[in-house]
Amino acid sequence: MPTLIAEAATSIKTFSLARRVASFNIPVLIQGETGAGKECVAKLIHSAAFGEENDAPFIGINCAAIPEPMLESTLFGYEKGAFTGAVNSVPGKLEMANNGTLLLDEIGDMPLALQAKLLRVLQEHQVERLGSNRPIKLNFRLIACTNKNLEAEVAAGRFREDLFYRISVVPINVPPLRERAGDIIPLAESFLQKYARMVGKNIVLSERAKSALVKYSWPGNVRQLENTIQRGMILNQDGVIHASTLGIPLVEESAPYIESWQPAAAPVTLAVDLNDNLQAHGRSAQYQYIADLMGKFQGNKTKIADFLGITPRALRYRLASMRKQGFDVC
Repeated sequence: MPTLIAEAATSIKTFSLARRVASFNIPVLIQGETGAGKECVAKLIHSAAFGEENDAPFIGINCAAIPEPMLESTLFGYEKGAFTGAVNSVPGKLEMANNGTLLLDEIGDMPLALQAKLLRVLQEHQVERLGSNRPIKLNFRLIACTNKNLEAEVAAGRFREDLFYRISVVPINVPPLRERAGDIIPLAESFLQKYARMVGKNIVLSERAKSALVKYSWPGNVRQLENTIQRGMILNQDGVIHASTLGIPLVEESAPYIESWQPAAAPVTLAVDLNDNLQAHGRSAQYQYIADLMGKFQGNKTKIADFLGITPRALRYRLASMRKQGFDVC
């Protein structure tokens, strides 16, 4: 059974429902944003239904990735000579999924004409290859996924209502990553382990990097998080991923945290990056800001650079400039 991260309450609820559904061979509709993990939930249902050691097939097809003329033959299969170029008989995905699971990914993008043919197959539990009149019995578990609101698609006439009810006996909603913040750091750490061999050493996240990950909205969901961690691992500094290397916008820290150590006469807000800070408060305020950080972190330049979201090299450049201006820095 695939290892899934479920620390947030919404994730625990989703995976629990998926495991319960696996006990019954009924059509399941998994809905959620792109990259949220719909296919992972589908594989969880398959594994829970057939067991880890079972060799039952798991056949997936992305309805949005295959051109319409090819999608029908891919689904239903074809006999030799059925059309120009059909030099051999080929079974379709429906047939290949027998005694296992068929995943129809992005079913909301399936053309209406093909939807009608699919509905008939699901109702009759049999299929005929293109160019053949011989029915082939079907027995598979159906899981459909979509990033669209199928009820809205039905209302707009872009999806058949009868097919919608046929495939959505049990709907499962996979919440976006921004709604399950408790999963972000566990997921990130699982990706660190996954790609550790790629960089040849163990990599860790700095505390500010963790904070940046949790505060980001993740429009690309788990898929984007995985790509972000890969980027950070490649750009790591001495085995540490700093916030500045993640490639995502850094959210401002709350004012009370800054004011707890900031001199009352010159309150400064931590900007998205040091350049913004310079523009907002001027070079003198920036230097004073860094000087105060030197005292707060007892001269630990690595921690200061991490806190500011810049590289240690950039910090050293700033400190050199400050010394030229007469600032007392170590």
